[in-house]
Parts: sequence; structure tokens; C-alpha cells
Amino acid sequence: MFVAVYEKRSFTAAAAREFATQSGVSQHVKQIEESLGVQLFDRQKTVEPTAAGTLFYQHCLEVLAVNSNALLALDAFESGLSGEVRFGLTPTLATHQLAPAYLRLTTQNPNASIAVIDAPSNMLIDMVRAKELDFAIIPSISQPPPDLVTTVFAAAPAFLVSSITHASGFGHGEPIELDTLAGLKLLAPDSREHAQWVGSQLDVQSRPGARYQLDAVLATLDLIRQSEWMAILPGLLFVHDISADPSERDFRLNPFSGSGLTLELLLVRPPEPTPSPLTKAAIRAIQQVTQKHILLLRTFTSDNEPAVGQPRAQIGR
Repeated sequence: MFVAVYEKRSFTAAAAREFATQSGVSQHVKQIEESLGVQLFDRQKTVEPTAAGTLFYQHCLEVLAVNSNALLALDAFESGLSGEVRFGLTPTLATHQLAPAYLRLTTQNPNASIAVIDAPSNMLIDMVRAKELDFAIIPSISQPPPDLVTTVFAAAPAFLVSSITHASGFGHGEPIELDTLAGLKLLAPDSREHAQWVGSQLDVQSRPGARYQLDAVLATLDLIRQSEWMAILPGLLFVHDISADPSERDFRLNPFSGSGLTLELLLVRPPEPTPSPLTKAAIRAIQQVTQKHILLLRTFTSDNEPAVGQPRAQIGR
């Protein structure tokens, strides 16, 4: 009320600005003056502030600004969810899907505590069992134990991945058959799990000679980039290479003919407690980004689909 009178130099105008009565504003200012023991306005002809009134006005502006900032700071608590969620991902999702999901989740829930770990499947399973994580998302080739709750999170297309200069002769986006991989240098993340995923069509286990394993995603990608080694990997690792300009493309991607190869991703969590609203929001945020990227991958596969009648191969459980 005092600030309004000071700025308007009128009790009537101040009352209109503050949606109050003129007598109410006058009485309010009089009470302030009596409380402070000083005169704030000279009312002889017009309403003019005294020196004390001008000094008091400057401090009142600071008080109002602090009050406004305090109210704004509390506004954030009116939106989103609060609490804590901890979850884990393997590099399949942590490479490109985590960042946009995390940004969405933190923006929509500014008062929540959100912690994420990127680790191998077996480590994530142990942490979920110990209830150190609220949930984890892992490839289906790593079978979770029966004491955890397991649901299918997504099914992602897989691609043959090679360097952009690989001598195979495959064109980027060209659908290929599994049997065309015979004799090529193919990396397996793990011989047992790779055989389970790719299946008997590649006959990984029964081939004579040395077997090469490299169970490290970043090292695998770097080796592929620099050599003639190739690998069958989830397409979610390569969403930025699908439509990139050839000069900016790191890898050559080849979908598999027919229905292609699919890797299931599983969501695992402890049987207790029931997932919190924040946990459900975290799962939903990752799923939305993942499904958007899977649609991009399937469109890429569809755009390069061979003629009807070619053999089909399906990977997964």
C-alpha cells in the first residue's frame, strides 16, 4: 500500500491500483507512520514523500523483490513429482536414448532426485536384486533370475555394422542375408550369448578356429571403425547414422532381409515394493524416446526392404 501511494502520489490512485478504498489505504499508511514514529508523506497540498519516506521506499522495493523471488522459488514445488528413483541401463539405451529421456524427466519433475547407472547386464541384475536400483533395462540375451519381475520393454531391430570403408561391398542400408556373413570377420560380444541371439543360422559355436570376443561396446565400435571387423548390434546404438550425410557417417548399417533380426529389451525390477509414480514416469520417459527411435529404425529397414519371398530370420526368445 505504501509503495502504491509513493509511486502514484495519490491515495485515491493508489487505492484504485490496489483494489482498495481510499480511506483504507490512508489508514494503512497512517498505521505504518505511527509504528515507525516518522512521517512518510507531506499531506498539506499534495501527497509528497518526505526524506524518510523516500529512504523507506527504497528498502520496501528490496523487500517486495525478495518476497516475489521467494514465491517464484516455491512455484516449482507445485509441478511434477518428488521423491527419488534409481535405475540402470546397458549401453544399448544409454548411448542415445538416455539423454533426451533424462532431460524430459528432470524438466517435468524438477523436485525429483534421479540417478542413473550404465553397467553390464549382470551387474544391473545384482543391483536390482539388492534393491539398489528401482529397475533396469537389459537385453533379453542376459536372462534375469526368476526372483525378479520381468516384462518386455521393447523389441529393437538389429543391423550388421561395419566401417564406412569396409571392403564387403555392401551399400549403406542394403538388406542382406545371414548366409552372406560366412567367412567375414564377425565380432561376438560373448560366444554363448551371441550364439543364443544370432541362433544356429550363423553356427557360431561349431566353426573351427579361433573365436574372437570383445565384450565392451565402445571398444567394439572403435575396432569396427578402424578395421575389417564387423558385428551384429542393436540399431538403437546407431540412430544418428541412419540418415546422416555420408561425410558425417561413422558406420555402414545393413538391415537383414525379411522380418530382420530383433533384440528384445527387458525391464527388470524387484517384486516389492510397487513402483512409485516417479519410477513409472522414468520408465515411460525412456520408453517414449525408445519407441520413437525404433520407428526410425524400422522405417529405414522398410525403405530398404527386398522383394517379397526372400528368406526371413528372427532373433529373440
